[in-house]
Amino acid sequence: MAGKLGISFPLLSDVGLKTALAYGVAMDGDEIAVPATFIVTADKRIVYEKVGESVTDRPSVSDITEALDALR
Repeated sequence: MAGKLGISFPLLSDVGLKTALAYGVAMDGDEIAVPATFIVTADKRIVYEKVGESVTDRPSVSDITEALDALR
């Protein structure tokens, strides 16, 4: 999939929702997660978190890039 999309970073899959459950973003009664974006540093600190309340509730690209810029 990464090759098809032309991206150079790894894509991960969360079969069984193990990660979604650990982050508290698995939807009750469904086998999917709510939209969630986390920025995690190399030392495993969560420095940005946006957990959506609906399928369309997602951070903007500028919100994410601002959070990344703040890490510099």
